[in-house]
Order: sequence, then structure tokens, then C-alpha cells
Amino acid sequence: MLSRDDLITLSNAPKKIQQEAVPLIEELERRARYEGSIHKFFPDEGPLRRELYQKHMEFFKAGATYRERCFMAGNRVGKSESGGCYELGLHLTGQYPHWWEGRRFEQPIDGLVAGDTSQTTRDILQAKILGAKDHKVHDDIGTGLLPRKVVDTDSIISKSGVGGAVDSVKIKHISGGWSTLVFRSYDQGRRIFQGIECHVVLFDEEPPLDVYSEALIRTMTTNGITMLTFTPLSGMSDTVMAFLPKEYRPSA
Repeated sequence: MLSRDDLITLSNAPKKIQQEAVPLIEELERRARYEGSIHKFFPDEGPLRRELYQKHMEFFKAGATYRERCFMAGNRVGKSESGGCYELGLHLTGQYPHWWEGRRFEQPIDGLVAGDTSQTTRDILQAKILGAKDHKVHDDIGTGLLPRKVVDTDSIISKSGVGGAVDSVKIKHISGGWSTLVFRSYDQGRRIFQGIECHVVLFDEEPPLDVYSEALIRTMTTNGITMLTFTPLSGMSDTVMAFLPKEYRPSA
């Protein structure tokens, strides 16, 4: 994007130069719109420097050791976008930051992300990862975490019955191949995982335990990982209990 000083300089330039600069400015604005935001997370310095996000760093690092991880926290603390969705984006593209200590995939992956319903998956997860929302799927690709240049827009398969929802899409991996990202929802039941294999499964919001268990099985042959990011709004559910240390579980 042009800086304030650049705009001032341009406003003082001859009218012919201003007119010639319009296409360039429009192109710069287009590129900025579709460059994605994933590279802006957890910088080395500044007010949003990663040393201030200790829990996020612990969550990422644990991925190198544990196949199952849960980021259970309150609302609006960044567990979804800068936690699970951010890490999923790194695995899909293979473009890990220099400070990354978590799990790495050197080849394209099969990834799956799921939310409560098809609508919330579209409005929250699809919007965060791809930027695609409402009915303007292709127009908004690249305005989320992933830049437009790594998304194969021709590969997008729409979800039937849900306007503007993506069923699956191909994401370019740094190795040269293409990762696959599939969007699902809990209201479809555990059958949404039958017959597939995944390297990475991300659950945003708490899934029923049977749905989670089915997903875990689908990562066994790939030595894959599962991530859950949610606020425990349902109290001491079976899913919550499965991730709590024994000393924190209520006695029978």
C-alpha cells in the first residue's frame, strides 16, 4: 500500500502523472487485498510480538510431541484464528515461520476443519481461512489467512444446500504439490469422517465425543494430528473430561 507521504507527493505531481498512476495504485490495492494475513501473525517485535503469546507458543510446540491437542480457553482470546486456523494454514502451505518448533509436514496434506453447523463453518472458519463468505466466494478468496496465490480457485467444490459454502479446495504446498482442505460440520454426525484419511483435523467449537473419536481414527494411518479450539460452554462434557488431567476431574 502507498504511504501517506507517497499520496502527498502524488497529489502534488502534474495531472498527467496522477492519471498514469491510477492503474498502478489500483493494482497495488488489489494485491494488498488478496495477500492474506497469515504472515502478519506473531512478529519478532512490536505490540503483537509473539513473546506475549506464551500459551499459543506452548500449544504450537506441543504439536511436535503430541498427536492430540486441545486449546480450551475463554471467548475472544485468539484460540481459533491465531491458534488452530493459523497452524492449519502453515501445514497446508508448508510455509513455516523461522521460529516454528511444532509439527511440520514436508509434503502436501489432507486437512479437514469442522464447526457446529454448515452455516457456522462457512461464516466463521471458511471466512477466517479463505476469506470467502456470503455468496461472493471467488471475490473474497485471499482476504482471510491464506493469500489468494496459494488457493486453486478452479478446484473449489461448493457445498450443496448452503449458499456460498465451500466443500473442498486445493491449497498450494511449498514442496510443489497441492494440499486438500475439506470443510465439515458436527450436525452431519460421525459419518462425515468415514472413508477418508487426514493428516490434520481441526475442530473449532466443542465436538461430540463420538465425532471426535471417529476423526482421531482417520489420522492413525497418516500419523496425523488433531486440534480442538473451544470454550467449554457445555460444562463437564465427555469431550472436556477427555482432555482434563485426572486431578481436575470431578469425583464420581
